[in-house]
Amino acid sequence: MFTNQAQLVLYVEDVQAAADFWQAIGFTVLSLENMDGSLVAEIAPTADSPLTFTLYDKNFVETHAQNINTSAPQIMFFAENILALYQKMQSLSIQLGELIHLEDRYVFNFVDMDGNYFAVTGQE
Repeated sequence: MFTNQAQLVLYVEDVQAAADFWQAIGFTVLSLENMDGSLVAEIAPTADSPLTFTLYDKNFVETHAQNINTSAPQIMFFAENILALYQKMQSLSIQLGELIHLEDRYVFNFVDMDGNYFAVTGQE
C-alpha cells in the first residue's frame, strides 16, 4: 500500500523566507501553494531530484496537529490507497493521528514502537 515515494518534511517559521533561502543556495522551488490557509513549499536539490523537501509552517502545524514534533524533520510516506492503509494500521492497534482531508488528498501520522512519528499522505 505504500509507494516508492517519500519526502522530508521541514517545519519552519516562515515558509516563503525558507523557500527563498533554499533557492538562494541552489535548490529549485517545485511548488509554492496555499493549503488550508497556510503556505506550503516543495523544494528539491534539482528539478528532477527523487528527493524532495516540503516546507510547512511550524505554527500552523502545531495548532492543527498536536503531538507532532516540529523541532525535527519528519519523513512523509505516500500511499496509493490511504484509507485502506489507515484502516489496516487501525486494525493492528498502531498509534495513529487523525485522518485529515486536505484539498485533494488525505494525511495522517503514526508512531512506531520507539515513539518516532511518521506522516503518510495520499488519495483514496
